[in-house]
Parts: sequence; C-alpha cells; structure tokens
Amino acid sequence: MNVFRRLMFDLWYLRHPPWDSSIVPPEVEAFIRDTPPGHAIDLGCGTGTSSLALVRAGWTVTGVDFARRAILSARQKARLAKLSVDFHIGDVTRLPASLLITPYDLVLDIGCFHSLSPSAKAAYLNQLESLLAPGGTWLLYGFFKPGERPGPGLIPADLDSIRLKLSKRQDGMDRMTRPSAWFWFQKA
Repeated sequence: MNVFRRLMFDLWYLRHPPWDSSIVPPEVEAFIRDTPPGHAIDLGCGTGTSSLALVRAGWTVTGVDFARRAILSARQKARLAKLSVDFHIGDVTRLPASLLITPYDLVLDIGCFHSLSPSAKAAYLNQLESLLAPGGTWLLYGFFKPGERPGPGLIPADLDSIRLKLSKRQDGMDRMTRPSAWFWFQKA
C-alpha cells in the first residue's frame, strides 16, 4: 500500500472527508430491510456508518479500512452506540487470514474498489470469492472513470474481470455529477 496515499487519507479524516456523509445509502437500507441478517464485511468502511446500520439490524459485522483515523472514529462511534463491530486497520487487497476464515453473506463496498490501482483491483478480486459464502452478495458502489484520465473510477475492464453473477445494477450520478452505479453481485 502506498504510504503517501495512506497519509493523505488519514489527513482527510482530520476533518470531514467529502465521501463520509454519515448517511446510510438507501441501497444499503433496502438490502438490510430485504435480507435476513448474517455475517458481513464492510471493505473501506470509513467511519463505520453502514457497518453500524448493519449491526443495528442484527448482522455480525467486520469493518476494514486502511485509514487509521477512520477506524479510530468508527470504533468510537460503536462504543458510544454500545454496538459491537470488529473494526480493523488494514489493506483490503491483503486481508489477514483471520478475516478470510468466515464466509460472509455480504461483502459491502461503498467506493473502495473504484479507488484502487489496476493491480490492487486484481488482488481485491482474487480474494473476493473466498470471502463470500455461497449465495452471498457483493454490494458494490462506484463511479466511472471519465475517458482515459488516470485516477480513481471504474472502467469496463474492471466489470469484465468480475467472475460473480450480476443480479442487479442501478445507474445514477454521484454528488460531483459523475456517472456511478450500484451493483449487486451474487456468488453461486
């Protein structure tokens, strides 16, 4: 993991980063409402907003983010709410073996995968199938990269490299008016 990138994200969390709205997305709320509780892992969980919503709905949740300040904030929010979430500071492309043991019914990713480099996306996807339980869902949100510019965003090759079954896609625009989408992928 790039040390400069990690430092940059930690600095964002000294204030309020623009992606940390403290609002559970309606797509996550609908998933919670329509799906019986199970085990979930929130990759790139930030300050834990969606992780905590899942726990409130009866889910057992693990949250992972490489930004130390985000995880410290998430742990504090969980303590104040008297909720139990297993938050970890870590790289979502190289999860420790202890997090790969339990198959998860839900892998939640709200804007993490799209921010990774091409090689990191490949590493992420290589461990994704082992994270998911049979019938499990990878609920992914990402914005699309405009043109050939470097930087974060999804490109068609990213979607083509996913070996899970796409069960639903909901296109939209993010707050910066970039094309974005929610994806519901299922493991057979």
